[in-house]
Amino acid sequence: MRRVTESELETEFEKQFCWGDDLRYFYNPNRKKASVFGHFLRIDEVLRLVKQYSSGRRLADFACAQGNFGLLLAEQGYDVTAVDINQEFLRYAKKKYTTGNFKTVQANLIEFRDSEGFDCILVGEVIEHVAFPNALLKSVYENLRPGGICILTTPNGADYSSNLPTYRSVKNIEELIPRQFHWGDHLFLYTDDELRELFTQAGLTTLYLEKYHSAYVSQIKAVRYLLPHSALRWLEQKTRHWQKQGKDSANLLIAVVKKPH
Repeated sequence: MRRVTESELETEFEKQFCWGDDLRYFYNPNRKKASVFGHFLRIDEVLRLVKQYSSGRRLADFACAQGNFGLLLAEQGYDVTAVDINQEFLRYAKKKYTTGNFKTVQANLIEFRDSEGFDCILVGEVIEHVAFPNALLKSVYENLRPGGICILTTPNGADYSSNLPTYRSVKNIEELIPRQFHWGDHLFLYTDDELRELFTQAGLTTLYLEKYHSAYVSQIKAVRYLLPHSALRWLEQKTRHWQKQGKDSANLLIAVVKKPH
């Protein structure tokens, strides 16, 4: 994956939300900054789970944004289709491409269908932007090959610092429709139990569901800057299930679900 230069940028959106986000997170040299630590923790967790659970190499990255997950996996030998509704994200991702099988498709995730199907679909930080999660998971199910897996990440609605409602507590979903698909607007969040129920309704079997990004690492600056990075990763794993103020201390969820054969 190559680093795009500022002179290659064509629009203000590309500068602010594509290149700008890469500078803020992916290329930020301060790997101990809380947001940067969390960014790379999510990347590492997703790549690890792809290798552990996916039995095939044909992979889709739903709502790919800057394309980092798909580009990294293409470089590791996966046949990647990056899907996003925003053409500017896709154009930027193509500028970063260097090697491997990587193609882009502009499409609404709810409506997108691929005739060949995928062995693995990534759905990273998407479901909290969708008014009707069952429609998104139906698309996942119908785009997976039998035995294929989906790796889904989303903020944890049971996190102690969250002020947003969770899925079951939303009374009027219809009023949220105009706000969906906006990259900066979470409609509502999910608890792990709510996700399990939605996966079951969609016909998907939950193989793995974990909380991660513990506040005992991310929110204690002295800990982050005094300990070496390897010790931070160890401590984050050890404190994921600790409580804080009577709620979860980890603010992210990651799941692996499977379409039956």
